[in-house]
Amino acid sequence: MHVDAQGGHFVDAKGTIIQVRGVNVSGLESGIIFGPSGSTDYWASSNLGGRPDFTKIAAWKANAVRLPLNEDSWLGLTVTNGAGTTLALNGPGYQAEVKATVAAANAAGLYVILDLHWTAPSNFAADTQNTFLNSTNSLNFWSSVAAAFQANQAVMFEVFNEPVVCPSGSGNALCSSTGIAATQAAENQVLATGGPANSYVALSSGNGGAGSVTRYSYSYSTVSYQAAINAIRAAGANNVIICGGNNYDDDLTWWTTNPPTDSLNKLAAAVHQYPGEYPNNAATDGPTSGINAMLAPIAVNHPVIVTELGDEVGTAGSPFATPVLAWADAHDYSVMAWAWNPWGGANTLIQNVTSYTPTVGLGETYYTWTFNHP
Repeated sequence: MHVDAQGGHFVDAKGTIIQVRGVNVSGLESGIIFGPSGSTDYWASSNLGGRPDFTKIAAWKANAVRLPLNEDSWLGLTVTNGAGTTLALNGPGYQAEVKATVAAANAAGLYVILDLHWTAPSNFAADTQNTFLNSTNSLNFWSSVAAAFQANQAVMFEVFNEPVVCPSGSGNALCSSTGIAATQAAENQVLATGGPANSYVALSSGNGGAGSVTRYSYSYSTVSYQAAINAIRAAGANNVIICGGNNYDDDLTWWTTNPPTDSLNKLAAAVHQYPGEYPNNAATDGPTSGINAMLAPIAVNHPVIVTELGDEVGTAGSPFATPVLAWADAHDYSVMAWAWNPWGGANTLIQNVTSYTPTVGLGETYYTWTFNHP
């Protein structure tokens, strides 16, 4: 298996244009970060009962899976969470599970996107979403991951899940209190070149439960998308690299104001799409406005992929996901739905891991889309 980026398209080893169509499988981003120390229950949060059965995903005629990862777990760091608990993470064990998971997905005929989902600076636990790459651990993570998978051209690297960058001194009250800021040129610069961008770190209470996240005052420096691209290439990896944008992968204007460069010209652009969450909305924006105007200059030279698509569950026809999928087809964009986990509620694709019945709404809609594609 082989996936490459050529102009505005993904292509296979023969240069044939392919649309990447797949699912996210959540679990490895939390995995052993909630302990206890030395834990090997890597899929504890997934509700899958262990490593996914990738043949069931392939049976939907999907061709890809996105695996969210945890930088602390991969690096085997000793970290402290919001409850004050210190965890010595089993790096070799976690790496072995990620490698075995990738091999199993490839064996089922699936491309794999490895996504850096949870990060944290210093010795804080990466046990929830933080705002961007940090100078302490993130480049070490990507150098190591790139070296581990450089021989596997069926693997793509998504540098960071959902940036919410807040430059120090931005003067934005919402930014200083929550880390969510309005679009500013300074933020585009931080994503492109890095800098002292954050004055807090988010930690959970230690169990990952809803409402357990607390923000602690801690100033740290970010590193840029460009630095991560350079680190991956310096490790000898020729894999496709995917970069998203600010405001939870909604705002890619940094790409046009401060374009990233890659010696191999194998960069792809990521956006996320959920109902009611983003100003740039593929379901409603006009052909020359919003998300279309933002992506048009990028898509000339780089593939575009929706690395997370979600919708409410329980409404037949999936009123948000349906037009987004039609939009993706019209533009030859790729899509990864969130998520192949039987959690119930919104953004769930399957009802259980016995029959793998699609959920009403999102699951049924996405199954129909993937299964009926040529």
